[in-house]
Amino acid sequence: MPKFLIFTHLSPQGRKHVRNDPASLPNLTEELSGVDAKIVAQYAMLGPQDFLTIVDVPVPLDGFKLAVADRGGEGVIRTVVPAIDLPLFVRLLGQTTETVGPHRWQITAPARAVRSVLQAHYVGSTVKKYLKPLEIRGTENVADLKGPAIFIGNHTSHMDSSTLLYSIPKRYRTRVYFGGAADRWFLKGRKGIKKQGWWQSLVYGSFPVHRAGGSKGLDYPKWLIDKGFSVAIFPEGTRSGSGRLGKFRHGVSILALDKNVPVVPLYMSGLAAVRPKGAREMQPAPVIASIGRPIRFEPGTTVSDATHRLQKAVEALRDELAPKEPASVSS
Repeated sequence: MPKFLIFTHLSPQGRKHVRNDPASLPNLTEELSGVDAKIVAQYAMLGPQDFLTIVDVPVPLDGFKLAVADRGGEGVIRTVVPAIDLPLFVRLLGQTTETVGPHRWQITAPARAVRSVLQAHYVGSTVKKYLKPLEIRGTENVADLKGPAIFIGNHTSHMDSSTLLYSIPKRYRTRVYFGGAADRWFLKGRKGIKKQGWWQSLVYGSFPVHRAGGSKGLDYPKWLIDKGFSVAIFPEGTRSGSGRLGKFRHGVSILALDKNVPVVPLYMSGLAAVRPKGAREMQPAPVIASIGRPIRFEPGTTVSDATHRLQKAVEALRDELAPKEPASVSS
């Protein structure tokens, strides 16, 4: 998770209130619960600022600033500053920010033929090794699905994409494409074949997504759908550190409404035990992937209503699995 520093300054009115009632000291624990943040440390400061709170939060800076700005009591002024650890900062100083892709050749027949072979070796073998077993429910909901579609799911692990890929109908596996963070998977000049953007495009069907790309970030997915292919997107935008389902962003709704394609919701349970966020090693664990019925939006549906419906669909799948979710496997 990225770290943020929250500086809290009390106005004269706020200082007076704290003096009269020490129990009213600013406490961000409850205030930050809605943005899935984890408080690392809190300090009282002897300087221009009164308090410092260090947090880990898996949401974009702008969204986090907005969430924090709307919280807190009267007489409190807060400033949010992003932070990065020094060794990583030094490493990034010598790293280019130039990215490559998207690679449009990834939809060609030769590329898809090669992908089918490489997927079985690199993705399929990993799924078989660590998802023991992978139970797929709701396959009847997509038995008759044809043509371009958008597949969505919850995002808790690096194994989410692989699990989703091996849960959807086999006929879609070389015809579905996944968005990947451009500044992580598509940096120019990275060493090693498996770290190259073209490798991600070939083997995993990935394409670069710029975190602050705005509406232009949907141009390539729209092009893929126009060509008859499908896309897979995690509407939360980032992996959840707590396992809770985060608030969906509007990109999927905009894409589905613009291209009039169905959205297939999935909920994947148990992946946090295989490879949780921040972990490097994986361990076998049972996983359940539940597939919901494709959702088609009526003409005139608003983006916000569509996003709300999609979130409720994934939440319903989660709730159906709640009593039956596989337990974590200890190492």
